[in-house]
Amino acid sequence: MVSEDVRKLVGRKRTLEILELLSEQGTLNYSEIEDTINSSSETISTALKLLVSHGLVQRIEQSSRNVQYESTESGKRFLDTLEEIERILSD
Repeated sequence: MVSEDVRKLVGRKRTLEILELLSEQGTLNYSEIEDTINSSSETISTALKLLVSHGLVQRIEQSSRNVQYESTESGKRFLDTLEEIERILSD
């Protein structure tokens, strides 16, 4: 059975979009994410916190004003797994 954590990650608005962005673009700061993702600051912030809490995104705080985000290996594997599910469903 699919856990509640997985349901939250897949179902929460913009979460997968942010994870895909970080996997494709590499390390980005919050402003760069916000400029790319068309959503409210609250939605982006909530999605980032969820991704960080599950180890799919790493938050790199170089100073209080310089915070970067990047996809972890787990985040990349998570996306690979979802792509495999898409392939299964399209067969």
